[in-house]
Amino acid sequence: MAESVVSFLLNQLATLTQEERQLLGRLDENVQHIQSQLEFMRASLRDADAEEDGDPQLQAWVKQVREWNGTDVNYDGVRLRGPSTLLFDGRVDAILVDEVKLVGIDRPKELLIKELLDDETWLKAVSVWGMGGLGKSTLVKQIYEDERVKGKLQCHAWITVSQSFDIMKLLKDLIRKLHDEIKEPMLHELELKQEVELKEFVKKILFERHYIIVFDDAWSTRSWDALKHALSNKNMSSRVVLTTRTLDVANLASQPEYPGCHDCVHEMEALSYEDSRKLLCNKTFGDEIFPPHLQDCADGILDKCMGLPLAIDAVGGLLGIKDKNSIEEWSTVCSYLNTKLHGYILTSKELQVLLLSYYDLSYDLKTCVLYLSIFPEDHMIDHMRLIRFWIAEGFVQGKERLTKEEVALRYLEVFINRSLIQVAERYLDGRVYLCRILDILVSKSNEQNIVNTEIGRDSELPNKVQRFAIRTSIDSGHLETNRLKYLRSLILIAFVDSRFESFLSKLLSGSRKLLKVLDLRDAPLGKISNEVFKHYHLTYLSLRGIEVKVIPESIGQLQCLETLDLKDTEVISLPIEILKLKRLRHLLVYKYKPRIYSTVFPFDNVQSFKAPYRIGCLSSLQKLCYIEADQMGNTTIDDLDFKFPRTLFLVGRLEKVPQWIPSLHSLTRVALRHNKLSNDPLESLQDLPSLAHLPLDVTFEGEKLEFKAEKFQRLKTLFIWSLNG
Repeated sequence: MAESVVSFLLNQLATLTQEERQLLGRLDENVQHIQSQLEFMRASLRDADAEEDGDPQLQAWVKQVREWNGTDVNYDGVRLRGPSTLLFDGRVDAILVDEVKLVGIDRPKELLIKELLDDETWLKAVSVWGMGGLGKSTLVKQIYEDERVKGKLQCHAWITVSQSFDIMKLLKDLIRKLHDEIKEPMLHELELKQEVELKEFVKKILFERHYIIVFDDAWSTRSWDALKHALSNKNMSSRVVLTTRTLDVANLASQPEYPGCHDCVHEMEALSYEDSRKLLCNKTFGDEIFPPHLQDCADGILDKCMGLPLAIDAVGGLLGIKDKNSIEEWSTVCSYLNTKLHGYILTSKELQVLLLSYYDLSYDLKTCVLYLSIFPEDHMIDHMRLIRFWIAEGFVQGKERLTKEEVALRYLEVFINRSLIQVAERYLDGRVYLCRILDILVSKSNEQNIVNTEIGRDSELPNKVQRFAIRTSIDSGHLETNRLKYLRSLILIAFVDSRFESFLSKLLSGSRKLLKVLDLRDAPLGKISNEVFKHYHLTYLSLRGIEVKVIPESIGQLQCLETLDLKDTEVISLPIEILKLKRLRHLLVYKYKPRIYSTVFPFDNVQSFKAPYRIGCLSSLQKLCYIEADQMGNTTIDDLDFKFPRTLFLVGRLEKVPQWIPSLHSLTRVALRHNKLSNDPLESLQDLPSLAHLPLDVTFEGEKLEFKAEKFQRLKTLFIWSLNG
């Protein structure tokens, strides 16, 4: 992050010096000297970034540079350049812990399943406790998804509790997940309910149902006391499972409250040496065989990991990109662990092992992973929202025929492989959907001053806030705009009160017009201030969930805009000025009713929008959702002329597959639904060089789909539903 400040200056100098050469035919010696000094400073900052964790003076210097506001320069063309190098991780398909290769959990898994499926008819709570990194959640997830458990306990819900306990949020989350399970419509007035009403509603849902609910990462006895009264005690053999780091919580939750019940508290133990060795081999080499020349190094590394699966997994992800033939590289990792764990006071040893994967990242990747701290602890992060943030902030650039989105996905894979990000949910085809940040990185990000979050008292805000995330419900009246004049990013994660509209208007009119990211998702706004469209440097604008109906012609002034998110608004058409936004990459203008039954076609009753004629001239578009193809003035679907989209959904009746689809070489995903095609659509799709995912739902009414040999070279997943031919 500090290095990027200097990169900003160098970029501005490059622009100015190019203009000077054109005007004068030469370059001033002073400018050349400044460029040279800044290049030296950038190199020094990269070195400092690699070592700052162990040197307080370096920490202070890097923080000073980071806090320097690039916008203090009297130059209005602000643009922060992203990373100049890209780290490619060879094990891009790895996930947090490959569930096929989990070791050491078979015995505890079977014991706990036996406890859950016994003959006790009263509600029973089973607690799994132990220190962070032992794999409590991983073990319970295996049990939760076991077919035997699903077969007996048909109603399921997984709730993350976390240290920042909010009973109202948890109850609403539980109700939503239970409604998805029982496939009933959600209450519209849910947000207006009080705690007692929510608990009674949960009881009503669970009444006379066989259920299993997991409360993951419960930190305090208070959290269990608040939650248990919402659970139905009907004689239905239902079960509750808790994971916790605290024995007191485990004991309290598993106390027998009914005749004949017995408590069940399971303590997670560290892995044995043999199981630790197997896990490290699996993660690093994909099998259980260690090269003999690395055995001594491996023993030293395993000793420092202390049998913690998460630590072993993190180190294994790091070793997976090291030279397997180099004892020196492995010895360096072992020495690094010795250095980091020797006499370290502020953070526990096991967490320091996890941070090793962070310390080994290049400076640009560190910035991306620390940026996740805009989200609160245990928040479920939409991976595409995160990727668009990275791109808008300038952290990601295209590289070697890869789009910015593809590079960002590579970054995400690196973080997952190194256990810095946990995958919370995947699509059916294996792609990441939701993720969350490792707890310790939230603290690390706070140290690095990457982003400011909401403060209850104005005096606690820094003088110059550049990134401001509102992560919890706050009183907008307490937010002072004077310290936000240099704001570059404003992001809403949580609900804000009705006074937010006046706060936003004051902020936008009084700022230096330096905003690049403005995410007002679900804000209580009756209309959008015209001041929004005067922030000409905006690259990301989200009005998702706001009751706005009309986008003004002044949208055409946002020439830098790359993402425009109008999902779940009342917008049904866009002005012709939208065609001026030549950098636009993501245009989302739709509403839909979610489908409980499918994550491949996760929508019904889509409300699309009327696009201006020649919307296809926006050649940078990567995602466009959803056009009314038969209501585009004088055009039809065949008039669309996109060059670089990666995902294409075609929903509704089509006579044939559009003739331009075979030319879209960047397409990785094509989904066809309710098309009623009489001709085989595979003929048009089989030669797409990047196509990896192909869902077909009520699409084909002919007699034969022909998959030819050596076609669909990159196809990974194929889903076919309801062929009527």
